[in-house]
Amino acid sequence: MIAGTTRLVGLLGDPVSHSRSPRMQNAAFAALGLDLAYVPLRVDATRLDAALAGLAALSFVGANVTIPHKQAVAARCTVLTPVARAAGSVNTLLVAADGTLEGDSTDGAAVVGALEAALGAGLAGREALVLGAGGSARAAAAALLGAGARVAVAARRPAAAAALAEALAPLGTVVPASTGATAAEIVVNCTPLGGAGALQESPVPADSLGDVRVVCDLAYRPDAGPTVLCREAAAAGCAVVDGLEVLARQGALSFVRFTGHDAPLDVMRAAARG
Repeated sequence: MIAGTTRLVGLLGDPVSHSRSPRMQNAAFAALGLDLAYVPLRVDATRLDAALAGLAALSFVGANVTIPHKQAVAARCTVLTPVARAAGSVNTLLVAADGTLEGDSTDGAAVVGALEAALGAGLAGREALVLGAGGSARAAAAALLGAGARVAVAARRPAAAAALAEALAPLGTVVPASTGATAAEIVVNCTPLGGAGALQESPVPADSLGDVRVVCDLAYRPDAGPTVLCREAAAAGCAVVDGLEVLARQGALSFVRFTGHDAPLDVMRAAARG
C-alpha cells in the first residue's frame, strides 16, 4: 500500500516494461516491512538530465539504471564509488536531499558471486570471455579482472572490444577477441541477444561451447524461460548462470545500498522467477 509516507525507488531505462526488477524489489520491501515502493520509469536518452533532476525533486531514495543509460548516468554523477569508476558505468543511484547523485555498480559483483557459486571455487587464473562492450560488459570484465581472471572481450564491433580492452588494461590481463572465440573456461554474455527483442538469438554458436565449463547469460526473457544460449549451454554440459540469477544478486546488492538492510535474496530470487 502506497501512502503519504512512502519513499520511492525507480528503474531508469528504455525499455523497462519487460523488467522483473519492480516485482523483485517490491517483494523484498514487503518482506522486511519497509515503507518503500519501486517503480519503472521509461526514460528517453534525450530526457535523461531532466529525469535525474526529477529524482531529487520527487524525493526518490535512489534508482537502478539499465540499458541504455548506464554509462551516460555515470558521467552525470556527482560522486562515483571506486567500483563504478572502474566499471565506467552505474546501475545503482543514491539520491541525496540536495540533489547529489552517488553512482555505484553492483553488476560485476553479482556476476563474480554467481560464477564462484557455480564453479564452487574462486576465479583467479581462469580464462573468461566477455561478450559485449557496453556498460554491463565493462562492469563484468572489471570485476572478473579484480577476482584474478584473465579476460578476453568480444563485441559485434571489433573496435569497441579493442577500446574496452585498452581501457581495462590497468586492471589485469585483458585482450580483444572475436565473437566466435570460445576457448575460455567461462563465457559471460553481456549483449541483449536472447532477451526481450531478440528471443531467438544467441551470441555464440552452440557447437562452440564444448570446452566451456560455465556460461553466465545476463540476458533474460520476459516469460522467465531459458534463453537460447542458456538452453544450448545446458545441452552441451555447461553449468549455467541465467540472467534472473544475476538480476537477483545485483538487485540484492542494490537493495542494501537503498535501505541499509540485509537483502532477502531468496525472496528476491523467487519474485524474479515468479
